Amino acid sequence: MGYQEDPVGYERRLHAKLRPDIIRGTLAFAGLYQVTHEMLKHAVLDKVREFFCLDLNLDGSCSMTAEEQERYRRHVLLLAPNRFRASLLWLVQNNAITQIQADRLDSIRDHRDDLVHELVKYIVDPDADPDVGLLVDAIATLTDLHRFWIHVELSTGGFFLPDGSDVGDVDAEEVMPLSLIVLQQCLDAYLEGVEGTSQQPHD
Repeated sequence: MGYQEDPVGYERRLHAKLRPDIIRGTLAFAGLYQVTHEMLKHAVLDKVREFFCLDLNLDGSCSMTAEEQERYRRHVLLLAPNRFRASLLWLVQNNAITQIQADRLDSIRDHRDDLVHELVKYIVDPDADPDVGLLVDAIATLTDLHRFWIHVELSTGGFFLPDGSDVGDVDAEEVMPLSLIVLQQCLDAYLEGVEGTSQQPHD
């Protein structure tokens, strides 16, 4: 309900929205959402392209041969006009994620753009709240993508230690990529802050 319909109630909700602990929570959510979205982009765009590249550079970048570029174009880029969408369709075809998850990423991206470009709205507008459900779906999809890429890694040679030795048999379900460990740390920190806020006495 807006200011015109209920000025007293609107003012009360605005004061609550502008509490320092609530603002900190909104900023923390926006940062966590942005980190998750960037990880999704990497798992979709970079990892699909790397799949068609046999040799990675020492810095982790991928320099494709003409033949690899053509395979990448035929198997991925021709699936859709947009490279991100084409990569998603390739992932769906290979059972990494579902079509529902792929479509949901459109909403996840749109909310990310809104959080980045309209962050002040989420701080000062009592009727604008970040979408926690989209973050939950983003993390679930990211987890599925990492699981898929771990299976790919295991099927194409497995994991090796820095000295080049093979780590042996590995269960894909037990492998936790460093990026997901970092994301979990960020999520735990955010939730700890939210729980601390909820336990504080309100005016």
